Amino acid sequence: MLIILTFLISVANLDTLYFTLDKAVDYALESNIEVEQLQVEFEKSQAQVGEALSAFYPSINARGGYTYITNIPVLEFEGMLMPMGQSENYSLSISLQQVIFSWGKIYNAYKISGIGKKITELNLVRKKQEVRYSVTDAFYGLLVLEEMVQLSKESLAQLKRHERAVETRYKAGLVPQFELLRAQVQVANLKPQVIEAEHGLKLAKEGFKMLLGMPLNNEFEVTGELKMADHAFNIEELIDYALNNRIELKNLKDVEKIAKLSQSIARRANLPTFVGGATYDYTKPFGFAGNEWGSNIIFNLGFEWPLFTGFKNLYQYKQAALAVKEAGLAFDNLEKAITLEVKKAYLNILAANELIVTAQENVGQAEKAFEIINTRYKNGLATNLEYMDAQLALMQAKTNCLAALKNYYTSKAEIYKAIGKEE
Repeated sequence: MLIILTFLISVANLDTLYFTLDKAVDYALESNIEVEQLQVEFEKSQAQVGEALSAFYPSINARGGYTYITNIPVLEFEGMLMPMGQSENYSLSISLQQVIFSWGKIYNAYKISGIGKKITELNLVRKKQEVRYSVTDAFYGLLVLEEMVQLSKESLAQLKRHERAVETRYKAGLVPQFELLRAQVQVANLKPQVIEAEHGLKLAKEGFKMLLGMPLNNEFEVTGELKMADHAFNIEELIDYALNNRIELKNLKDVEKIAKLSQSIARRANLPTFVGGATYDYTKPFGFAGNEWGSNIIFNLGFEWPLFTGFKNLYQYKQAALAVKEAGLAFDNLEKAITLEVKKAYLNILAANELIVTAQENVGQAEKAFEIINTRYKNGLATNLEYMDAQLALMQAKTNCLAALKNYYTSKAEIYKAIGKEE
């Protein structure tokens, strides 16, 4: 029986994952669905580069056929009947076609595919950054929620102890029934808060599973420490770093390059494309007379020149020119948006730092006030109402401090997200 119990405990432990922040981030980067989707997009872009590269190579085609003719035409010449062919005809051929000169259209198309690959690769990098920021924010959010659950449970246990003390005094005739009822009501009022905190923690854990890409039936625990780190952020340096490193800006520059290359292709669309090729034929019968196999090689040079396409090429050129202008406008607008995002994150973290300092001071004052009231109440020098007010103020101060810590971690993640830098 002991062996079976040990086995069940070990299986249960295997089902529970234990995450530090770094392990949670690594897990998410491996399992997050959005990261996997962008990985597939990147692989598709690699295949598109290969497809564009194939235009530089010749195309080779093989053909073969068998034809049976029932009635063969016959030519009469000086009393002699000469059949124009054979009933059974065989043919095999291999042809090669190669673009010789296309005014750079194929090369520009290849460059476009390479830039497209770079864009999808950077999108993948940015998504991984965003997942890292989201996991960091959610991770510390879970730590804060766990602290809040623990705080509410401790406050409830403390009020229950106080309730029992008041009940003892009531039975001894030292306090009126009103004080006992007030203590009981305060305990009853706090129980829903404990339930609500536990429920919020459960929901946050389910969301964390989704973020990491975990199976929803798996269990996990997070381990970490809630503490502030000293950061000396400079707003000008943050903005400068963001404008030089945000992937979205780099991608817009590449989009502009693609638009310019497309414009170049459209500009040359009306120019002729020169091609060359060769065909090897192996047929039976070879020629009009006889029934033997024979071969022949044909070489060819040519061009294809679109003289009129219903102004299609003209409008494609105009679209490409407008795409270049659109990319430039989008870049300028995104620079402004990123600058605003960085400023907002910077102001948020300044406010979060101030709130934490204030909240920590309030906790210290509330703890001193509660110690004084607790001592006074034990000595019969304070009322039950004063005790409960002090206890409620202490709980509220600690809750505010935890909320300020959560805002601090969220604001710090927003800073790094806004500038496109990992911690």
